[in-house]
Amino acid sequence: MKNMIKKKTPFYAILMIIFCTLLTSFGQFFIKKGTANILWNFSSIITNFPFLFGFFLYGLGAIVLIFALKHGELSVLYPFIALSFIWVYLLSFFLLSEKITIFKWLGIVFIIVGVSFIGVGGSRE
Repeated sequence: MKNMIKKKTPFYAILMIIFCTLLTSFGQFFIKKGTANILWNFSSIITNFPFLFGFFLYGLGAIVLIFALKHGELSVLYPFIALSFIWVYLLSFFLLSEKITIFKWLGIVFIIVGVSFIGVGGSRE
């Protein structure tokens, strides 16, 4: 119960969560790129660098997430995971030439505003 004492979330924990979302979003991008070369047999999976690199980035993101959660409040840090939506949209737009509609751009703005409110609220407690 000693660890359950309320503590303020340090700024570096927020930066770690943001880094985590970047890692996992790039992981999603590389997994997507790698799926073009998968024939769903073992050899096509273990020789598929983008696919495996994507999973590596996911794992690295999970490790960063664990360290961030160790040092901050879950209620402050976890909403930052929504930034993954923004990174994935931007990667899809710039690297995969996918279209982003006006509604998706509005969604990105709402995510940024919401995460900003949570970040400011968490740092002022």
